Amino acid sequence: MNWVAWLNRWFERRYDLREIGEGGYILKLQIVRHRGPRYEFRDGTVVNPGDLVAEFHMVNERTARVHGAGRPGLKFRREVFRLMAPLARDLRERPEYRDIQALCGASLFWAEAERAGFENRPLPAFTRWWLTWWERFLLARYHPGGRDRLREGRRTELRQAWLTRRTLERLVARGADRRVPDDPS
Repeated sequence: MNWVAWLNRWFERRYDLREIGEGGYILKLQIVRHRGPRYEFRDGTVVNPGDLVAEFHMVNERTARVHGAGRPGLKFRREVFRLMAPLARDLRERPEYRDIQALCGASLFWAEAERAGFENRPLPAFTRWWLTWWERFLLARYHPGGRDRLREGRRTELRQAWLTRRTLERLVARGADRRVPDDPS
């Protein structure tokens, strides 16, 4: 086993990353206390410092498979929408998720996530620097284009993408787990 795979497994155990639904999705959850400022979202949901939130974490090996032949951005979006119904069900049915009103994750794709119903917030400077470095490392490690992929694209700012429980339920009610927003490319 290589050291990156070992590090991924250690991180998942150390930070208690949890599968969504029956598992097999490109994201997992970590339940944490919000350490940032108070946020009020468009739907009226409020997250205060100390509130429980769920953080999204990418499962690198599963995400790497999305980069097969053709249209990885569209495939990635499909995978995210595919997990929304099981995620909403988990939030409704798992007692340990009862107090979670919002979910978040650091992403270079926050603008795309916004079109799907997420909201974004800036990250603290050090966190942004560190996570940007880590995301670029993982992209070079797992993307079929390797280090060459880092030279492509314009994504340079990492932000937090937030999804409230209410918005998730609304997306699922509209069938978000079966459709993908129009592909802008």
